[in-house]
Amino acid sequence: MGRNTDSLARSYTTPWTLRVYDALPGNPAAIGIAFAIALIIVFFVGRAIVGSAADSGDLRVAITQILITAYSASAYAYLLMSARRTTQDLLPVAQHLPGWQTVVDRAGKHPWWVLPVIGAANYLLIGVTVTNATTPDPVNPWLWQDWNYDVFWHRGTTVLFVWWISCFCYVAVVESVRLSRLSSAIDSIDLLNLQQYQPLIRQGLTNALLVIGAVSILSLFAVEARYIPVLVGFWIAFVLLAWTSLMLPLRGIRRKIRVARSEELDWCRQRIMPSRDALKAGDDPKQSFAEIMAYRALIEDIRNWPFDSSTLIRFMLYLLIPLGSWLGGALVERGLDIVLS
Repeated sequence: MGRNTDSLARSYTTPWTLRVYDALPGNPAAIGIAFAIALIIVFFVGRAIVGSAADSGDLRVAITQILITAYSASAYAYLLMSARRTTQDLLPVAQHLPGWQTVVDRAGKHPWWVLPVIGAANYLLIGVTVTNATTPDPVNPWLWQDWNYDVFWHRGTTVLFVWWISCFCYVAVVESVRLSRLSSAIDSIDLLNLQQYQPLIRQGLTNALLVIGAVSILSLFAVEARYIPVLVGFWIAFVLLAWTSLMLPLRGIRRKIRVARSEELDWCRQRIMPSRDALKAGDDPKQSFAEIMAYRALIEDIRNWPFDSSTLIRFMLYLLIPLGSWLGGALVERGLDIVLS
């Protein structure tokens, strides 16, 4: 049994993408921007060398895929970093739990074989399917002899960004479930001090923002009509993922809050009846009837979900980001048409 446990523990490793981002100077956003700029420079230098004269559609798709490749790698790394930080920030309320150190050690780590399998499987399932669906007839998308320079970049970056996006989606769900289980294992909760669980809300919003960010860049494909049917499915799936990744880290603490509210309201009911009877009898109740009612109203106002309306408003504003991205993409399209015409 001990050998199996040790073997399982060793299988949890830091993904190589995170190791690279940890080793580089700067935050994931800066690294991602530098990565995108480097890819664009290499792309245009190569394009000038080979003298490519592909149409503007292939050029737009290549640039968009470069952007989503850099974004997906950075979002994936940032999500892993954020999960580690959130786990550490929950230390004050969870450090007494059995196996806490194991939870800390595994934050941001996953079995070494899972992520390669997920990336490869999703490329075969999604990448290949989307490539077939977005290649106009009668062109064979896999006949590499017919590819121009831009299409070579299409195929290569598709492998990378589908891989990273797939790993990102997997990690968003798994890390959220891990945090939910951690918070549900907390023995007791102080309903009047929910600020200590803010890291879970922050993680949920981070998850949602990163997912919507991916949707925003994918929306740039909408300038090509052949991508719109595929994008509709992606938009629906990613909005659902954004909502799920917002709520999932909070499921455990929501259950704790619901139970704690029920217990406190039961306590209020037990105290109200004798205080009411004493009040009716003209006696001085040991506990003020008004005080108990005020406390009961306070507990009833506490929501099961540990966030306020501003969190939901922020999430709704996140959903508007892809619209701005699409409008920006339309403007860039017109600019490219002017430059290339």
